[in-house]
Amino acid sequence: MHQLLVVTSVLVALCSLGSVDSSAYDKIVTHSRIRARKEGPNVCALQQVQGTKKKYFSTCRNWYKGSICGKKTLVLYECCPGYIKLEGTRGCPAVAPIDHVYGTLGLVKATTTQQYSDMSKLREEIEGKGSFTMFAPSNEAWEQVESDVRSALVSNVNIELYNALHFHMVNRRLLTKDMKNDMTVTSMYNDLGIYINHYSNGIVTVNCARIIHGNQVATNGVVHVIDRVIRGVANNIKDVLDVTDELSSFKAAALASGLMDKLDQPGHYTLFAPTDEAFDKLSPGYMERIMGDKDVTAALVNYHLLKSVQCSEAIMAGSVYETAEGSTIEIGCDGDSLTVNGIKMVLKKDIVTTNGVIHLIDRVLIPDSAKDGMELMGDSQSTFTDMVSELAKKSSSSR
Repeated sequence: MHQLLVVTSVLVALCSLGSVDSSAYDKIVTHSRIRARKEGPNVCALQQVQGTKKKYFSTCRNWYKGSICGKKTLVLYECCPGYIKLEGTRGCPAVAPIDHVYGTLGLVKATTTQQYSDMSKLREEIEGKGSFTMFAPSNEAWEQVESDVRSALVSNVNIELYNALHFHMVNRRLLTKDMKNDMTVTSMYNDLGIYINHYSNGIVTVNCARIIHGNQVATNGVVHVIDRVIRGVANNIKDVLDVTDELSSFKAAALASGLMDKLDQPGHYTLFAPTDEAFDKLSPGYMERIMGDKDVTAALVNYHLLKSVQCSEAIMAGSVYETAEGSTIEIGCDGDSLTVNGIKMVLKKDIVTTNGVIHLIDRVLIPDSAKDGMELMGDSQSTFTDMVSELAKKSSSSR
């Protein structure tokens, strides 16, 4: 009985870290450290999605499920950020040496970013005085960049490459605890904004790139390793709809409903934008009825809009979100795919804008408020018929 109480107390402590006065990111690092306490000091337990290189600090939900986005995970033990191993000792007992930002890039194994800093005129800057935050793409992140884009960067190191690296930097030190949800910070390239989201599950994103190794402190700032190369953003959601040919049908509906004005204003939105091919799947008569009623059109369009920024890397399991229309949808994931209401339909993820993010989808989402009575009756009749059929099967199998 005593052992049961002890185990229960430990589990409650592990899963109640939200009461600690720290950021969500710091809480999952603490949780991961507690999970790995048997491995020695300053060791963190990470979960790696099988078949990928994607690793996450463990949360209670993911730890007990043993999966992330429906995929099995392997448990790895690594030094927590800021600590290193010593030969012949257990765990990670030593504090990592503190160097300038340039040297710290090598410490966190962001060697491609370090190499590019050396090739451009940035090295001298980040070895010198100042206080910088660098969101350093991992080596794998650079490998994901299109070869022609990479070639263009390295062929003009003192302008294009330098500017690209400067966009990954802020002229002050920002730890993850300083990064608030829906926060915008000014980059060191043309004062363009970097859009930060700090989610309750501990994921922190910058322009929808996930911080995979945070808070590596340097003498002149801090380095956070991110999982993709980020690019400057100047367009809002309306601007993207204006220039994207495959979204012309949704744009027409947004104009008819008056939503385009909202999408031209500052805010924090997620838009699941159906492509023209998605609209082509609907019957012409159905679209005529929708477009012929402004209230129905507004309901349809607003059902695709969330009043929060949901980057794909922040989605680790299914969660329900309220739409601008008022009803809810479930956003989840299946491996690398985003799902909406349990269905894989996202064609392109994370188009970052100044007022949110766009995900392109291959079907139109229809809220109940945009369906006529016959369709609702049809849905109910279909559900009833399915239930009767299922009961009949069970009855037959029990005989």
